[in-house]
Amino acid sequence: MSRYADSSRRGSIYLITLITVVAIVSMVLIGVSLRSSGNTRSALIEEMAKGGNGVLDASEYAIKVIESDPLWRLAAQSGKVFEKMAVGDMSYSATVVDGGTGTKPVYTTSTYRVIATAEKSTAKSSASIEILATEMDYAAYLRTMGAVHYWALDESSNPPQAIDQIGLYHGSYLKPSVAGAGYNDEAGLVPVLADDNDYVSVPWGESFEIENGTIAMWVKCTGASKWSNYSFLGMDYKLNGVPAINMAIWGYGIKVYINDEGEYRWSSALSTPLDTIAPNTWHHVAMIWGDKGLAIYIDGVERASKGSNTNGLKSAKAGDGGEQPLHIGAGYNTSVPSTPEDGFDGSVAHVAIFDVQLNPAQIAELAAIKPDKLNLSLVEDSWVRVFE
Repeated sequence: MSRYADSSRRGSIYLITLITVVAIVSMVLIGVSLRSSGNTRSALIEEMAKGGNGVLDASEYAIKVIESDPLWRLAAQSGKVFEKMAVGDMSYSATVVDGGTGTKPVYTTSTYRVIATAEKSTAKSSASIEILATEMDYAAYLRTMGAVHYWALDESSNPPQAIDQIGLYHGSYLKPSVAGAGYNDEAGLVPVLADDNDYVSVPWGESFEIENGTIAMWVKCTGASKWSNYSFLGMDYKLNGVPAINMAIWGYGIKVYINDEGEYRWSSALSTPLDTIAPNTWHHVAMIWGDKGLAIYIDGVERASKGSNTNGLKSAKAGDGGEQPLHIGAGYNTSVPSTPEDGFDGSVAHVAIFDVQLNPAQIAELAAIKPDKLNLSLVEDSWVRVFE
């Protein structure tokens, strides 16, 4: 007998066991018609009106609402899945609590208990379903791709460090309050940067000397001026010198620079066409360098390349103040020879460095993965209870 069974209640009690863990997207729950109706709210409600299956409809509607919400970990903190609504002669509602505490969910909740309710006149039915939310191990995935450094930049507000989850070089937030100040499209925590003094500074290490490599990350530019230079990554070759590497947004295109000789050269820069990114929008940006040349990828697609630039990433060999730190969320303005420091307006997240030149298929795969997306599934042997 289930812990939910209560013989003192009026009416009949039906116990339904979900035998297997099923992905919510598959919608294999009870077998009602909602799963084939599409995801629009109007289509779902129309099917509910046709079926009149009470709490079964309410349960499946609740799951569809959750499955279609990329910001579920934030929405769940309201304690509601959907507001009470009337459909025909039935009324439906659904609430949610933390499966472990029984209280309102928080950002770190991993199991949600959804309580769906259907009412018709004096009859009331309720169902309790547990939903497990998990994230992929993105660091482990990056290791299989050859990553040697990875900064998720998902720390909460005022953290002591930006953790390198693969390498040994933890960064420091110059303004710790920027960490965890915003969210990406999957409700993952991200820093919100606004000038050239709030970036992450990572101390130089020998593993930054990479002749053939790749840098990949997610970037969102919120700068108001299309024609301003917004640098989101950079490393000086030597103190007060020219950059060894730089990545920036200008004209809503991506401009990169790499030179391993410590001399400023126009030929070391590469730019995509203007308007290859959209402001206030998250984009996956990757830069590859080395023997196969320099290339820029945006959202998994190559947008510019220069086979003649086969420079690697070096800064330790500078005779005057080498071994400069890596800046994440700031860099340089390589449009002028003096290369003044430049900041970034927006957010940078999930920065990974590889000691190999990833191929186009690998970069497309990286761009297709959302590191903070929750994978939702019904908990095995989760119970549905119906009281009438």
